[in-house]
Amino acid sequence: MFQQRSRGVHQAIRLWLFWLALLPLAAAESPFPLRMSSGETDLAGYREAGANVVALGTGAGLTQLATYAEVAPAALPANHPLRIEIERRREEFRAQIREAARLGLAVCIGTDEIQIPTPVFDALRSSITRTDDPHRVDLEKEEFWKIYRAKYREVLRAFPEIAYVQVRTGENYSHLLNGYTGLLIAEKDFSPTRSDAYVRNMQRLINETRRIVVDEFHRKLIWRTWDLGNFGFHANPAVYDRVFGGIRNREGLIVSIKYTHTDFWRYNDFNPNIGRGGLDQIVEFQCAREYEGKGAFPDYVGEEHAAAMRYIRERGAKGVSVWHFGGGWGGPHLKNDRWVRLNIYATSRLAQDPELSPRRLAEEWAATEFGVKAARRVVDMIMLSDDCVLAFNYIAPYARRHEGWLPNRNILRDDIIRGEKQLGGEGGLRLLYEGSKDALDEACAEKRRAVELAARMLSMFEAARDDIVAERGNQTYTEARNSLVYLHSLATVVSHYIQGMFRYYQWKDTGAETARRAAREQLDLWRKAWSSYRADIPRLEGTASLYRSQNSQRPDSTEGAMEWTCEAARLDAR
Repeated sequence: MFQQRSRGVHQAIRLWLFWLALLPLAAAESPFPLRMSSGETDLAGYREAGANVVALGTGAGLTQLATYAEVAPAALPANHPLRIEIERRREEFRAQIREAARLGLAVCIGTDEIQIPTPVFDALRSSITRTDDPHRVDLEKEEFWKIYRAKYREVLRAFPEIAYVQVRTGENYSHLLNGYTGLLIAEKDFSPTRSDAYVRNMQRLINETRRIVVDEFHRKLIWRTWDLGNFGFHANPAVYDRVFGGIRNREGLIVSIKYTHTDFWRYNDFNPNIGRGGLDQIVEFQCAREYEGKGAFPDYVGEEHAAAMRYIRERGAKGVSVWHFGGGWGGPHLKNDRWVRLNIYATSRLAQDPELSPRRLAEEWAATEFGVKAARRVVDMIMLSDDCVLAFNYIAPYARRHEGWLPNRNILRDDIIRGEKQLGGEGGLRLLYEGSKDALDEACAEKRRAVELAARMLSMFEAARDDIVAERGNQTYTEARNSLVYLHSLATVVSHYIQGMFRYYQWKDTGAETARRAAREQLDLWRKAWSSYRADIPRLEGTASLYRSQNSQRPDSTEGAMEWTCEAARLDAR
């Protein structure tokens, strides 16, 4: 698995030092009594991080445990392939519950709504769908609510160990789940308002689910407000207030919200809904940043998470939900997750005490990972990583004007690098140029600075080589160094890419010969850097999988992505 933990002869020592670091906090009461974590393959990782709740099945877990035997017994008979798969999942979930109990962790089970097994949907279609559209559930029909309630009752009866149920409505990937049909509770566009029907449907979903989970079964219900854009349930106080204004009985209801205004991008203010409405809230944090390499190279979030933890504490948050891993699609796939482990360590400690120093936390972690003698020099490098990643992932002049949703149009996202082609709100390099052309020199200097920072980080780490090798061995040093080579190589690709294309667009706008020559020079350098990145980085021990020039995770989506865009411009600028 790509989430495999760093290993070595010093693992036992590192684990002992981790627990030793947590001991002073044991006597102090955390400001966040609910500390939930997700994304690990080994549940012991949650206990090590100080969590007291483990989130299992954060996508469609609860729905995938339901057989609907009470309301549609003929739809999924015992010999149906999906029923067999459901029974297998139940056994797997029981094993996870036992392990969580052994570790002293409460269990949270998640699901997206609305999701229904396709055989159940087909069997009951005439009684639960709209008359004008047999493919869409009708939330005004009581027959739908009967099967909705039955699902929760069945699973909560079967698994009394479940302490929390978590529901998401803003994204729904039932089409990726073999045998399931889904309905997204959302408007069709990113307009700054939400219809009365949207608010009414969301309120009924919350009320119906809360009555079953809390009133009938005495568990807690966590409602994730997450959805897409600047103007929805998650990001817009007006929508948030309208929805929860209609929820009269709030007993046992907890609201989950990301600390960022929208998604886990930079150039996002804190979420304006934190602390609103007198509701119990938990706040979400991501350690393997999906827009920033997912741990393929250092990307320390300690300072940002410390500021966010203090902010949410001041506004009365009851807990945190820490994504150890997870988020996004595809790669980069890790062979070694040490840089994510740094973020997990710092974030989990900050959840215990938001006043802790992010630098001091990095030093504690580095002492266990690289040895006491090397720790300070390694942390000097780590503290530069935030600025480096910011400089090569974003275009500052554009991002300053486009705070919130898609501040970099996801030119880099997961393991893909987009180009001129636009897919929805993503991609569209020319639009990034248009939003930056009055500060073009700044945008280009930012990219050069990213490369300089990456080179400096590599040099600083190399200066600690002897101490690292002496205390932790050559493999630890080599693999960590190679991740910094990866960072420098990728930052170089992006630097020449942005500089070359922005000067190309400048030439097309103005006809200036100096811009054409600058474009051609940078695009030639881009081509050399891109070739080197793809040829040299895979040869390095322990490095993550590569970024790709594509518009999406589909391998055939290369037209209009970075490579296609740059090569076309190179030919034109000759």
